[in-house]
Amino acid sequence: MRIKISILVLFLSLISCQKKEIPVNKFVGTWYDTEYVVPSLTIIKIKKDSTFSCTSGACTWRGFSRGKWRIVGDSIELSSIKSDTCYRTLPFVDCNPFEKRKDSLTIPNCNSNESADFLIFDRERFYIKNDSLVYKLRRDSKCPDTLKIVFAKTQKVRK
Repeated sequence: MRIKISILVLFLSLISCQKKEIPVNKFVGTWYDTEYVVPSLTIIKIKKDSTFSCTSGACTWRGFSRGKWRIVGDSIELSSIKSDTCYRTLPFVDCNPFEKRKDSLTIPNCNSNESADFLIFDRERFYIKNDSLVYKLRRDSKCPDTLKIVFAKTQKVRK
């Protein structure tokens, strides 16, 4: 009887020592835009520590952002942090780039001498479809519903 109890205790202790796997976050990594509408490149880096950074550029323009992310259902939500340096700001998605508007700045009434714009991510959501990171277009964005903003883990060859 003593042997049976010892075997049972040994068996239970071996089962309880099973190492739990930490799930790999499918969003973490470097994501490259896949569209080539104008000569541009946008890169989003999503880090394990719940932060992200974004760099974007086209011809003579460049922009960047940094912030925090959180998981919402099957999506990731990116929100920019406030900048303590004076930059002109632009939304991450702007479907009316030629619309006249007053310049928005990261610090009210500052004089921006910076050559880059700060891209504002305001609870922007993305989801994974196959091996791509896909932007969820907002209803209030004034963008056509045919617009697709898609990123991939591998940089596309530009022609």
